[in-house]
Amino acid sequence: MDKVDILCDKDRILMNDFSRLSLNRMSRHTTLLGSLPFFSSYQETNVKKEVDKDRLIIREAAGAFEAGRPVCDLDLEDIFEKTKEVDKVFLNKLLIAPFTLSVRYSDFADVRIQRIWLISKTVYALLAHWPEGASFIDAVRTAYPEKKFKDVLAEILHLYNEETRMLSKSIRHLGPLRSIVSTYTDALYQAMEDVREDITASAVQRIFGDTTVYA
Repeated sequence: MDKVDILCDKDRILMNDFSRLSLNRMSRHTTLLGSLPFFSSYQETNVKKEVDKDRLIIREAAGAFEAGRPVCDLDLEDIFEKTKEVDKVFLNKLLIAPFTLSVRYSDFADVRIQRIWLISKTVYALLAHWPEGASFIDAVRTAYPEKKFKDVLAEILHLYNEETRMLSKSIRHLGPLRSIVSTYTDALYQAMEDVREDITASAVQRIFGDTTVYA
């Protein structure tokens, strides 16, 4: 597995764990709402959407790094436009007949671009400190002090939480589902924010908690 694949895999594991813990935290809400077709589809596809989007961002940043372009030259608007294609797949999978869904991107464009920028800077920092033969943990420990890496992870997740809430609220043409969706997404956002500290602490502990290096 090459370095970019490792970064994408680490992100996938983190996001799946984050989603699972967040949904467990709001179990009383999922009991009420999770049985509805809309929320069942939402839970199944939202985290996959985020993993797919992160993979796109990671690969775009890694490609620019390998081409020798400085991170400040990244075209964040172009990457943002590409992430919209991931959203289209996400919305199509929700399949809420007879509603036709659309998204008001102006509601959360700034938050998404901030997250693209932070992920991209992290990819650059790790690849710049990742010699051949070294592990992912080697790269993280070389690129970041423990507290800084924890702060970076926490901010990436916070921006994800903000975008998830804003994206849900910006979906148009929901009709009578609007108030139910709002209740669900507010509860999900609070659960995600509550879990964020735990998941970042756990991830950092696995990396910085001992002197043994694992791949």
